[in-house]
Amino acid sequence: MDTLEELRFAVDDLVVYASHGVGRVAARDRKSVVLEFAERGLSVTLPIDRAVECVRAISTEDEIASIGRTLGEADAVSAENWQRRLKATKGKVAVGEAAGLAEVIRDASRRGERATARKEPGKLSLTERQLCVKARQLLADEIGASRGVDSTEADAWIGDQIAGERGQEAARDLASLAAAPCESSGRRARRRKH
Repeated sequence: MDTLEELRFAVDDLVVYASHGVGRVAARDRKSVVLEFAERGLSVTLPIDRAVECVRAISTEDEIASIGRTLGEADAVSAENWQRRLKATKGKVAVGEAAGLAEVIRDASRRGERATARKEPGKLSLTERQLCVKARQLLADEIGASRGVDSTEADAWIGDQIAGERGQEAARDLASLAAAPCESSGRRARRRKH
């Protein structure tokens, strides 16, 4: 099959290009595709072969529903050290697939929640936090473009999906705390340290 036929985007179609996010096909010929990212003031010219590999259609409503389920799930607890986790996170953001971005957002949110619950400082490095922010921005832009709403509204939807599972977990935790007898084990632990 001809690579030009594989690239089924027409001029003015909204598309997603890896970590640049949502753009519009500005021009297209037999050898290249020009994508414009209006919000960033960026224009990218890609050879057709590269465009076939890296450009995709924006997510459909079914795909967004799947993204919502991913955001609401518990994170995938990893035995990897932080360096491998960071490398995997960078890879997911660089590829720009919506499901991978949702996993980055979900996992970072859940790690942050656990750290907050234990009253510990954040367990995310500065780079991980920046990647999470970028993933959330890219995903909100895509959801907004797909649904015809602005990114702020799409970002609020992402937050609602994350909070859905968190709200259920918080209710279970609160119920288990209410049922558990109070102990003063914290005082004993402090005495042992001194």
